[in-house]
Amino acid sequence: MKKPTKLALLALAFTMFGLYKLFVVFQYAQTGCIQFRTHRTCSYENAENFQSLFDLELMFACGWAAGAVVCWMVAAQAQKKER
Repeated sequence: MKKPTKLALLALAFTMFGLYKLFVVFQYAQTGCIQFRTHRTCSYENAENFQSLFDLELMFACGWAAGAVVCWMVAAQAQKKER
């Protein structure tokens, strides 16, 4: 398998996981509860703790999305250099 193809598959994996994480964050925002390991934190129980966990989840989701963008840029550059 060529290097650009491998990078594109890696970028696709990052993209899918990033989209999944963003979906989970939107689901948390709608339901008002975050599942963290075995404990479920809801906004009506402890709003400050919920907001902190929500911010953390949103940061991780944005990190995965940014990683996917970087992977796609590297894959495009590798394709360009191969020609």
